[in-house]
Amino acid sequence: MLYSRLFGKTQKTTPSDAAMPSHKLLYKAGFIRRFSTGRWSFLPLGMRVWKKIFEIIEQEMDAIGVQRLVVPTLHPLQIWEKTNRDKVFGEEITVIEDHYGQTFILGPTAEGMMAELVKMFSPSYKDLPLEIYQFSSKFRDEKRPRGGLLRVREFMMKDAYNFCANEKQFEKSYQKFYDAYLRLAQTFGLKVTTVLADSGAIGGAISHEFIVDNEKGDDTYFVCDHCKQAWNQEKCPSYRPDLTPNEKEKDFKIIDQPQWVMTMEDNIKHYGQPTWHYLKNVVYKDHEGKIYIASVRGDQDVNETKLKRYLKLNHLDPATDADLEKMGTKHGYVHSWGIKSVTYVGDEGLTKVKNFIGGQKADQTASKTVNYGRDFKYDHLADIVDAKDGDICAICKKGKLKEKKGIEWGHTFNIGHFYSKPQKCTFTNQKGQEKSLHMGSHGIGVGRSLALVVENYHDKNGICWPKNLTPYHVHLLGLDLSDTKIKKDAESLYKKLQKEGLEVLFDDREDTTAGEKFADADLIGIPLRILVSKRSIENGGVEYKERTKKESKVIKKDKLVKTVKEFYKN
Repeated sequence: MLYSRLFGKTQKTTPSDAAMPSHKLLYKAGFIRRFSTGRWSFLPLGMRVWKKIFEIIEQEMDAIGVQRLVVPTLHPLQIWEKTNRDKVFGEEITVIEDHYGQTFILGPTAEGMMAELVKMFSPSYKDLPLEIYQFSSKFRDEKRPRGGLLRVREFMMKDAYNFCANEKQFEKSYQKFYDAYLRLAQTFGLKVTTVLADSGAIGGAISHEFIVDNEKGDDTYFVCDHCKQAWNQEKCPSYRPDLTPNEKEKDFKIIDQPQWVMTMEDNIKHYGQPTWHYLKNVVYKDHEGKIYIASVRGDQDVNETKLKRYLKLNHLDPATDADLEKMGTKHGYVHSWGIKSVTYVGDEGLTKVKNFIGGQKADQTASKTVNYGRDFKYDHLADIVDAKDGDICAICKKGKLKEKKGIEWGHTFNIGHFYSKPQKCTFTNQKGQEKSLHMGSHGIGVGRSLALVVENYHDKNGICWPKNLTPYHVHLLGLDLSDTKIKKDAESLYKKLQKEGLEVLFDDREDTTAGEKFADADLIGIPLRILVSKRSIENGGVEYKERTKKESKVIKKDKLVKTVKEFYKN
């Protein structure tokens, strides 16, 4: 490809909202352009890498025996309604109506569609497991698209689905996808940590995220330094030691308290006790307006995902001032007991502290030496708080949790009968009985894979593409092209490399300085740079330089093809 003819040149500027390296570099290097918030176009350079990632994923799926198909992008609304997924996805889905009055969802994922498809064939136990996949555009109306390709509203996903007779058969099939994902991550040069994750809007009880470490990532996860178990923040169990093992319960008291004591910081300033010694209440409401009060220790933060999962709710919103007024209270005055027509949910850690401070505040008074089980008690007690760095591991109780940041690359789900039961997606077993199929789903985003490779492989000058994902094998630079002989030599070499089956980007611009060409080559990031110039010819060949090395060398033109091919073999 002649650079002079390439659609999508390098730029010196980046979007003002670009914070992630992949966002900045892919834009500057001419790989992507944004049409609207969260919706991107892949330019020719980007498309070449995109296609290689696509084909690698496709080859891996084919290699493990998964069959490719495709379902429509427009999903009939009634399919989503069978599992209540239309409400769970909520504002993230796009609903449209055709001119016949039929309502569709622009597909954000396809579990329901795949269940309907399999259901059409009434499989028997002899057909199982069924393992199918597709590549299709997905549409999710993200509230805060960010990071360029990392968090978008429209993207291409490889989504695979398995249908099995029972848990034992499913585990074997699930492991096949799990292992395939590890191989794919290695092929892309991505070091991933697999963590137990919340299944979210997809449904089901068990899933694994494959996370790439990144300090700017929007996923928080924890790893135990002893047993090495890992969880994302929404799934990580919290261990609660007894914080007052030597204290005895004291009599409940109402004491004088200055009115200015409103916040947790105020409490600490006034009483001088550690944060965990105070009661804290956080108020939420569901879509029907029902109020929930989450009661936790003062040093803990409510994990809304855990709370929603326990309450079996799709959405929770923070209560407003108006909501609190209807309850007869306001911020800083919410009681830990006694408010009618609300549901209290306490964290399990409330049972591990004696003599709390707080829980019943008035303008000039507050409660002290409050004890759970004696002075107040809830019908609902659960793990509803965030784990924290340094917490004791709740599983092995020997190690400590290390908090890390990362970006989700892939996700595998064990969704059991979540779709198959309500959608009546069944198989016939050996006894002739109809049983619900055990389902799983497994996704990888093509564009996010591309961005994560750049996040991992770049330097201060630009992208450093791995050999198997580079848009071209060789970036051929021509200098002194106003000299007819040099131009002829460069063009001849360009044709020779192509004839040998090598992919070549030839910077044939005559009105561009050497410095600009070198900078563009580093920015684009092709692993090999070959320079033809007056100086290289005088030195007996062409200048050969690897992108990740500082030094270059001159090699003879008749050795070039062999040298390049050996580079890509290793």
